[in-house]
Amino acid sequence: MKPLRFLHIPKTAGSTLIYILQRQFSGEIEFVFHGDIVSDTEKFDALSENDRGNVMLFTGHAPIRTGIKRADNATTITLLRDPISRVKSFCQHVSEGKSPYISDDFPSGIFCLDDLLESGNEELSNLQTKMLINHGSCASPRLLDTMPPSEAIASATDNLFNSVSHFGLLEYFDESMIIFSSGLKWKMPFYVSQNRKDKCKLVQFEQRHLRRIMELNFIDLEVYGIAKERFISMLETDEFDQKKLLRFQQINKYRSHAINSGRRVIGVVRHWIKPKFPLRRRR
Repeated sequence: MKPLRFLHIPKTAGSTLIYILQRQFSGEIEFVFHGDIVSDTEKFDALSENDRGNVMLFTGHAPIRTGIKRADNATTITLLRDPISRVKSFCQHVSEGKSPYISDDFPSGIFCLDDLLESGNEELSNLQTKMLINHGSCASPRLLDTMPPSEAIASATDNLFNSVSHFGLLEYFDESMIIFSSGLKWKMPFYVSQNRKDKCKLVQFEQRHLRRIMELNFIDLEVYGIAKERFISMLETDEFDQKKLLRFQQINKYRSHAINSGRRVIGVVRHWIKPKFPLRRRR
């Protein structure tokens, strides 16, 4: 079996897909990229020769080319997301204090959306295009700064359609899972959504914020539009199994409900079995 790599673009339901992948590859060696190609390469090289040769699942944040031969030669899948929605999700993520590397600059208690959108943070602008064309660094604008937008769009879509084996769209998550499972011979990829946003602390986006996000992601918007057109055309072919999709959605709905209900029951039980009096420390 050939190793699989999930090219994980931040804020594209990656946590949920990794949940699925880890179930599909249960018992296999997984290597996780953390976005710094130097330290990631050192970490991979530090594995034993046997483990390096037996990594079957690559996940985490790294661009289309990593320099690690086993990862670059693996069957690659990825998920894209509407760029406006992706950046809004990233902003929400930062506002909740879930991005440690910038939490000091944007503390959750006094979060300012305008400041974040004008910060120059590279995750805010054309990140999907950059990860589809970059080598080594995920968010670096180096290649985008040295080529016209039309060339960047052409390069990103060429890699998406020819270097990536299968791609999906977050907005069509279930359909994407059917494409992945059919193309890669998976077991049915049932899932429960992971890493949900805090609905009690939603960031409010005004028109000026949305305009700024569009300005920062005009290349990503073009790439996503081309990818979406290709994806929709795949759903309209006879090769896409609509009946399998319907069965999957029906079963997964009930499984998710059962799992979430179980979690609520466990939470209630834990609450009621808490000791009513402080425990004395045994001497």
